[in-house]
Parts: sequence; C-alpha cells; structure tokens
Amino acid sequence: MAIRAQNSFWRGLAPYILLSVVLIAGYVVSPVAKTVFSGLAIIGIPIHFVASLPSTMLDAMQGRLTSTDQLRREAELLRERNLILQTRLHRFEFLETENTRLRELLAAAPQAVEKVTLAALVAVNLERGSESVLVDKGSADGIAIGQAVIDAGGVVGQITKVSLFTSKVSLISQEDQAVPVQVARSGIRAVVYGGGANRPLRVMYLDRNADIRPDDVLITSGLGGRYPPGYPFAQVSSVQRNISEPFMTISATPLSRLGNDREVLILWPENQRTMSSRSSPQGPEADQ
Repeated sequence: MAIRAQNSFWRGLAPYILLSVVLIAGYVVSPVAKTVFSGLAIIGIPIHFVASLPSTMLDAMQGRLTSTDQLRREAELLRERNLILQTRLHRFEFLETENTRLRELLAAAPQAVEKVTLAALVAVNLERGSESVLVDKGSADGIAIGQAVIDAGGVVGQITKVSLFTSKVSLISQEDQAVPVQVARSGIRAVVYGGGANRPLRVMYLDRNADIRPDDVLITSGLGGRYPPGYPFAQVSSVQRNISEPFMTISATPLSRLGNDREVLILWPENQRTMSSRSSPQGPEADQ
C-alpha cells in the first residue's frame, strides 16, 4: 500500500515538474517567452497586491489593537501615577504653607532682639493643672531660665526649667505668671496675670477711671527686663467698672496661640545675653 501511494504521488507531480522544466527552458532559450513572462509578471502585480492586502492589514492592526488586560494595566499605572502626583502636589502646598508660616514667625521677633532660636514643641501640659509646654532646646543650646518665648501672634511665655536638651516653657495663661504691659492706644501701664486653663487673662490694679476699653491691644512694657518692650501680648475682651470698687475688672485674650503651633522662637534680648552663660537656675523662678 505504501509503495502504491508513493507511485501515485510521483505520477501526479510529474506533469508539474515537466511543465516547470519546459517553461524554464523556454524562458532561457526563446526571447518571445521572455516577453510573455514579463507581461504576465506585470499583470500579476495588482493580483498579488490584492491577495496580500488582508495579511498586510492584519499585520498593521496587530500593532494597534490592545488587549483588555493591557488596557487595564495601563489604566492602573495611570491612576497610580496620578495619585503620586497629587500626593506630591499636596506636599508642595504643605511646604509652601510651612515656609510662609516660618517667615511670619521669624519676622515676629522685635527689632531689639539680638538673637532668636527656633524651637519645636515636644509636649504640651507637662504637669496636671500646669499651663506649660516642652521645647527641644536646652542648656546644650545655651538656653537659660527666664528667656522669653514668642510665636507669630505674640508672647507665649518664658523658660522656667532647663535640662540638657529640652526646656519647660510656662505659658502666660498659667496663674502664677505676671507680665508688665501697657495699653498700646493710651500708654497706660498695668500687670496681666494668667487665668488658668481655658480662662481669660486678668488685667489687675487699674483705677476705674483709667483710659482702657474693649478691643484695646496690650503690649509688653519692658519693665523688669523679662520681655522685650512693644511686643503684642493680649487684647482686652471686657471692662467692668464698679463705683464701689477702686479697681476695674478687666479680662483679656492672648494674641499668641499658646503653644498650639509646632514651632516657637526663644528670644535673646540684649539685656539677657549673659543668661546663656549660666549653668544652673538661680532665684525663686527655679522652682516654678
């Protein structure tokens, strides 16, 4: 059976082989055959083009058609890139806000101050019932007891305890803190005491006829040398006069954020430059 099938194959192929040999011989020998073959080749060009057109279009479309999975992956990559860019944009906006805030903070230092130190808050309300914060500057940075602390709004408090790398700042809202001030509008001097947590400041010992009114701004007077003069301290919120009392009852609101900002400035006024050379607290303030 195999021999018979093989013989059938060759018998079927033999006419084509013979025709090919005849055509090749005619092309080589006869000029007329060459002319005929050339004409047939020209006629076959459009036929070949039309026959190969589906294959050509398919090859071109394969480079442009994209599978659903690939489109999904590209969409995921685009979403991820968009999220990254949005995160970076928010970060840039945050840095711009921080830059603006720090510029305002540095610009808040009075002209009389020779030096300022930027400090970051570490903790708030260190002791129960205490209006105080902890900053990340200590005796290793030259910080000493009594230095004033401010923020972009006004006076925050003063350094009352110093360790090697941190310092305690007693806020002006603490009840045992007293600051000499004066009314910016009229120049009347007074003393402001802290009112405690979530309570207004108390302006003490002003005669009931003194020229002070709500919304007046109180600034530091510089008396005592603790705070530099002329720095915003508080705003009068209420004034109560009682003819049976020699002094008025006056409340005020701090102009600073009282340690709610992340950074504060520690002041080095000219009359306190020598404080950085002290190695240990002295006087009654050391126990505050």
